Amino acid sequence: MKYLVLLAGCGLGDGSCIEEVILTYAALDKYGCDYTPVAEDVSVQSVNHLTEQIAEKRNILIEAARIGRGRIKDIREVDFAEYDALIIPGGIGLLNNYRASNVIKTCVTHFISEKKPVAAMCAGIDFLRRFYGSDLLARKMEELTAEKFCFDAENNVYYTPAFRKTNNSYTTLLGIDSMICALKQA
Repeated sequence: MKYLVLLAGCGLGDGSCIEEVILTYAALDKYGCDYTPVAEDVSVQSVNHLTEQIAEKRNILIEAARIGRGRIKDIREVDFAEYDALIIPGGIGLLNNYRASNVIKTCVTHFISEKKPVAAMCAGIDFLRRFYGSDLLARKMEELTAEKFCFDAENNVYYTPAFRKTNNSYTTLLGIDSMICALKQA
């Protein structure tokens, strides 16, 4: 299987959560998965992560390349049909940077319409609710802890809360790892 990993920049406050991305890569590598990180080539406001104040504009693709492991691609250059699943690490940038993006909408809609698996973590679920509706996995998430994941069979969506439920990287790794393992077996 080939996996598309959607990045929204680099940094929790204005991009993808770096730790969640790295832990996702670790799980994908552990299970021998072929994956491609992607981001949109567009400039947006960035956040100074020290002061949490709005800073200069930065390019999402260039920022995502910092954690793209030399594999990063412009999402406009990717044929979604070549990929079997979409993985969405969290980060506030996901919600802000891709709010009005047509290419991101086209990407997510492709995976939904083709009934391909979509896996998300942390703020990724809030992003997906724009496409699936506000009740996506709501009940299953109530008691979910960071080292676990849940699955919506009807929508073919996987989710782990990651850093939404803990500050512990190892606990987050357990949730991401188990979700990626289940995704690979799907």
